[in-house]
Amino acid sequence: MADAKPARPGSAGGGGAGASSLQRRVIAAFTQHLLLKGTAVFLAVVLWFVVNAKEPQVMIVPVRFTPELDSSLVLRETLPPLQAIVAGSPKELIKLSTNPPIVHRQITADAPDTLVIDLRPGDVALPEGVDAVVRDIEPHSLTLRFESTWTHKVPVRSMIEIATEALPGPIATQLQPDSVMVTGPRHLVMRIPSVRTVKTTIAAPDSLPHLIDIDTVGLGNRIRIKPGQVKVLLVPLPHI
Repeated sequence: MADAKPARPGSAGGGGAGASSLQRRVIAAFTQHLLLKGTAVFLAVVLWFVVNAKEPQVMIVPVRFTPELDSSLVLRETLPPLQAIVAGSPKELIKLSTNPPIVHRQITADAPDTLVIDLRPGDVALPEGVDAVVRDIEPHSLTLRFESTWTHKVPVRSMIEIATEALPGPIATQLQPDSVMVTGPRHLVMRIPSVRTVKTTIAAPDSLPHLIDIDTVGLGNRIRIKPGQVKVLLVPLPHI
């Protein structure tokens, strides 16, 4: 009987041995030095978090518009929301979720009824303690529309003369009320610091009240005064 021929490299028997060797190496790669490999993976994860935490990121955050309006200005409509593009670390950006940045602007009484305000990144004020940079703001302009009619309370000045014949003592005029409401176009009303009564003379002594008109000459037909009359009383003053 002929002897069996030895298996040649690459034959079925040799391939099985090679596969077994490769399998052992793969198993060893996952089972040997587990402590060192686990430490390496842990350090890699920590390093990733550290780099990510310091690397600047960009976030869109809401912005509060806080205008400081003159007392004569009344906004007619709600303002649109503002948003800013802010760059910074996640640690800094998260602070803006509870304390948003603001845009502050002072609006004086001489502002027109429609005012367009240009907005730039430099107008956005970040809260104190936030280390970040404002890259942009949207929208780039804001339109403020104010009420064109304004009502304002002003004092009344007396132009009443008192007949001084045989007066028992000094007498003063008392106005009731001593102030009135002036209504009209805002740019006109703001130029009226006070109003006055018409010029008239009241003879003393006289204990009866008198109704005296407010002088509207020169105010124009666009200005309304309420009330249009005041009650005048003659009040004796104490002797000095």
